[in-house]
Order: sequence, then C-alpha cells, then structure tokens
Amino acid sequence: MVSFISPVRDARLTSKFGWRNIGFGQEWHQGVDLASTGKVPIYASATGIISRAQALSSYGNVVMIKHIINGKIYETNYAHLDSSCVHVGQRVLQGQQIGVMGKTGRAYGIHLHFEIHEGLWAKGQPNAVDPMKFISLTNTILANKGELTMSQYTELLSKIKELEEAITTKQAIIPSRKPAKIHNTAWEWLRNKGITDGSNPQNFLTREQFATMLKRYDDSINKH
Repeated sequence: MVSFISPVRDARLTSKFGWRNIGFGQEWHQGVDLASTGKVPIYASATGIISRAQALSSYGNVVMIKHIINGKIYETNYAHLDSSCVHVGQRVLQGQQIGVMGKTGRAYGIHLHFEIHEGLWAKGQPNAVDPMKFISLTNTILANKGELTMSQYTELLSKIKELEEAITTKQAIIPSRKPAKIHNTAWEWLRNKGITDGSNPQNFLTREQFATMLKRYDDSINKH
C-alpha cells in the first residue's frame, strides 16, 4: 500500500468519493471532503514537488503535489484553501504545512476537498481514485502522535472482551462510576488515545458501535 496520510489533523469525513446530490442533482465527486474546527492547517499527504499553487475555477485556491512513489506517479489536489504557503517547484515533505483550510471556489462551508490521482491530474479527473483507500483519519501526521500502540490495542481488546463476556453470561461487572459517567469517561479515553474520533469507518470502533456496546453492557447489569 502506498503511504499517504490525512492532510487534516482530527479530520471528519463530510462527503465521500463517488455519486452524491447536494442540491444540484446527481454529480460525481472525484475526491473527499474533510472538515475540522475552522481554518486549520493543511499538510502534504506525501513527499513531492508542488505542481500548482493558484486559483482554479470551482476549486478556488488549490495546491497540487506531484509524487513519485515506487516508480509510479501520483498527484494530490488540495482545494478550497483560504491560503497557501508554498510555490510551484518547491519540494515538500510528508506532513509539511502547505496551506490553510478555507471555503474559496464552490464551497458552502470551511472544508478541504482532497483528491488522489493515479497519474497526473487532468481536466475531468480521469485518474481520480478514492482517497479513503489510501489514508486513515487517525492522527498520523506526526510520528508516534495519536497512533495506537500495541499496549493500547491490547488494553482495548481486554476491555471489549470483558464487556462481551458480561453480555454473554449476563454476569454483572460492578462499575466504579455511575453509568452515564462511564460512557463519557470511556469515550473521552478513546478520543484522547487517538483510537477513534467517531467519524471514520476505518478506525477500530465508531462512536455508535462503542455506544451500542456500552448500552448493552448497562442493560445486562441493570437486569440484576
């Protein structure tokens, strides 16, 4: 698998790759839309050379980066930027800031439209592929920052196994806090560990899945 990272820290996916309708009929969305908390920094998804840094039609302000990975050419596109801080011909490293999220061009809110192309970007986006096949929305921009360590993974599996056993055998596990506080504490623990932000299906658990498991756990102990 080619190594790309999310260009937005703490991103949430607001529009997927493929067909969509945002009020103008069915249209093909050749990238993904990523949002965060306001005008946050945008980072290079992989090391490469800046191929464009300009205003471009409905994209608004864009930066494009050409990458050569394992002898194959890719080009990434970062659109609707508020501003950029790079120039054409500049070499940037993976995780290096290239601009700031905005809503220039055809955009109805602050977000990043992000594309990955197998080959060079071209009008009509014939080489566009689903970026979610290449990136994860966990915090992987800074080395060892927000990544799930083996000990964290083992701890999470242990907690899940304990809950599943309680549900299967209907044996109550006496909580150290009230149920509502358990929910909040457990969810905040997951978020702080960088395990999930609740919006990325590639994370270990979605918020809904985890909440459902905790609800079933509460139901099992409240029956006794």
